[in-house]
Amino acid sequence: MMYHARQLALSALIPLFLTACGGSTADSTSTPNSPNIEDSGHNSTPNTPDIDDSGNYYVLSSASLISDGPANMDTYDLIESVLGVGSIEAPDLYGDDNHSGVKHITEDNDNQVGDYFRFTIHRDLDGDRDTGKTDRQRNEIKVYDKSKDSLKGFMDTTFEYRWKFRIDEDLAVTSHFTHLFQLKAVSDFGDPVSQPLVTITGNTKSGISGLEIRHVDSRDAKTMLLHTSQLDIDWASQIQGQWLEVFVRAKFSEQGSLEMTVTPLGSVVPLFSVSKQNIELWRSGSNGSTDNFVRPKWGIYRSLNDKAGLNAGEDEVWFADFEIKEVQRIAP
Repeated sequence: MMYHARQLALSALIPLFLTACGGSTADSTSTPNSPNIEDSGHNSTPNTPDIDDSGNYYVLSSASLISDGPANMDTYDLIESVLGVGSIEAPDLYGDDNHSGVKHITEDNDNQVGDYFRFTIHRDLDGDRDTGKTDRQRNEIKVYDKSKDSLKGFMDTTFEYRWKFRIDEDLAVTSHFTHLFQLKAVSDFGDPVSQPLVTITGNTKSGISGLEIRHVDSRDAKTMLLHTSQLDIDWASQIQGQWLEVFVRAKFSEQGSLEMTVTPLGSVVPLFSVSKQNIELWRSGSNGSTDNFVRPKWGIYRSLNDKAGLNAGEDEVWFADFEIKEVQRIAP
């Protein structure tokens, strides 16, 4: 079983640490000594582990996807060097009927974050891969089954994700979904709930545009954890056109936990935050196999059910400095 094999790999004495920056990749994992760490099934080694920014978690593995600018490594090759070949769901990769002549993820540079990834989507030209669906479209990158195991959230593991993003100044959203980030459960047996576990979604509530943090459990019950309109956060001046940094820490368990902050770049005060304990972050019951995992997805995945409410041309969301870390709580 994938999960059990991974547990054996983490107990090996040879360090394996995963990083990638500017297209270069090296592997390493460090496992902390058992007397100082809460038990999550990892055997101990004498290696000295890194500690995350909070000071409360050991870092077991780490990966970074960082743009190297428009003039260096091919963008798709760079992404796949970290997330794996096949990790891109851009419209131009799915046939002549899906706007194949235009690259939908490119790289650029600005004076706030430096090099970044530019995700572009066209309302009337782009589809949802090769599914034939006409009610939605996507341009995303993802961790998936062929990605390295160290990027996958297996049962009872805890992961931290960090990235920066900027929504275009004139990007329009509707009462339907525009997902910008997903934590999606992957099941060997076929997940009857197609909805992701957690999303950051652009949409409107009572006619007011904003960002929604949404959770969906294994019964397909949807819960809005937060909408920025509830906090009087202005879409036009505080979200559109602004670089925001996101931090997510998730424990993937039937009684898991979720911590999230979204902070304006350069600020130490979050624009908003979410903290939930005993939240279902694992598909339970017959879908609770230890071979399953949770994966992150980033990009633009949106409904076309209110096409007239979207911009007729192209929209962009910029992303930078992706980080994926598996962490383990340091015991008090």
